[in-house]
Amino acid sequence: MAVEDAVKKRIEELLSETDWLTRSDDDGAAISDQQRHECSAWLASAQHIIHLICAEIKTPYLARANSIAEKDHGWLINLGVGEMAALLRTLLADANAGLLSSVADRARAETFDDFLDHADQYLADQRKNESGVIAGVIFEDTLRRICRRLGITEKGVKLDALISELSSRGELSAVKAKRARVAAHVRTKASHAQWDEFGSSDVQATIEFTRELVSSKLDG
Repeated sequence: MAVEDAVKKRIEELLSETDWLTRSDDDGAAISDQQRHECSAWLASAQHIIHLICAEIKTPYLARANSIAEKDHGWLINLGVGEMAALLRTLLADANAGLLSSVADRARAETFDDFLDHADQYLADQRKNESGVIAGVIFEDTLRRICRRLGITEKGVKLDALISELSSRGELSAVKAKRARVAAHVRTKASHAQWDEFGSSDVQATIEFTRELVSSKLDG
């Protein structure tokens, strides 16, 4: 199951739990300590799922979720659940419209850039092997992420085959496909600790090409 699908499934599960949690007495308050405790746990879980989606990119969803979850609701905590549920429903609608994937991709792009910065630093420190490991992993993750975004089945498929598929679809030019295969070579050899099979220039090329992929295919 893709990350986005798992997140959407969890949102749906949380929403299915709200009937009991939003019940109230004649004054609109929670009806028992048990309900209050379950409401508190539910709010924490809902806040967590919104953080998973939005933490890397500041959105009104995140600010609103924090405001609801961190408020001292007292016996009116059931109303807080109702507010958060409304927020989740709107977020789920955005997810089903394809916006969740876009947010996740941009967040992941920022994370990938951070890792590539580390790979650059290792290379500058003459630690080619460590740099190759990081750069190779990020290259593969990026390539597979791009394939999933384009509806290309990537699970269990080798990198070379994915590169060929992207090239056949016009997503990679002949020159970029060649650069991708250099990066795939670094990924394979580094993962098997075959350090003599690639050089610093190969690692540098992998870092640079992966940055280009992240910028052009994920960060937007």
